[in-house]
Amino acid sequence: MFRDDAFQDDPADAFEYVLDRPDRCWNYEPSRAEVFKEFAAAVYTTDAEGWLTYYNDAAAELWGFRPVLGKARWCGSWRLYEPDGTLVPHGESPLAVALQTGVITRGQQMLLERPDGTRVPIIPSPTALRDRTGTLVAGSNVLLRVSSARPRRRLGREAARSRLAMTA
Repeated sequence: MFRDDAFQDDPADAFEYVLDRPDRCWNYEPSRAEVFKEFAAAVYTTDAEGWLTYYNDAAAELWGFRPVLGKARWCGSWRLYEPDGTLVPHGESPLAVALQTGVITRGQQMLLERPDGTRVPIIPSPTALRDRTGTLVAGSNVLLRVSSARPRRRLGREAARSRLAMTA
C-alpha cells in the first residue's frame, strides 16, 4: 500500500508492506505459455539444438500452420528469404546462427514464406539463452511482422498527381 504522507518524513519509507497477505498472491509464477499466449507478436522457443519447444498462436498464424513441437528445427516457417529473394536455409536462420555461433543478429528484415506460398516481411529478434554457468540451454525468437509502407507511399503520390491534374 502506498502512503501519501511517506515522502514528508523519509522518501525511503514510501511504501508500506502488508506482511499478512496470503503467500499465493506473492508466489504466483505464470508459466511461459501463460505469459506468451496472448502476445500480439510471434514468439517461439527451442532447445539448445534448435528443436521447437513452444510457440504462441501469433507465431502459428504468421507461419500459416502449426508445426509439431520437437519435429521442426530452427524456425516454424515454411521457408525464409533475404529481402532480395535469396533462399536462406533454416540452418542459417538468425536463431540457428545465434545458437550455433553465439552471434546475435537483430533488426534485419527477412521474408517468411507460408505453406500456401504467400510471403510476409518480418524482423526476427533471436536470443541464445544461457544458464548461470554460461552453458547454452535454449533459444527464443520474436518475429515482428513488417507492414509495408510502399503501398501507402504509392497512394500518396497518386493522390498528389490527382490534385495536380485537377488544378491544371
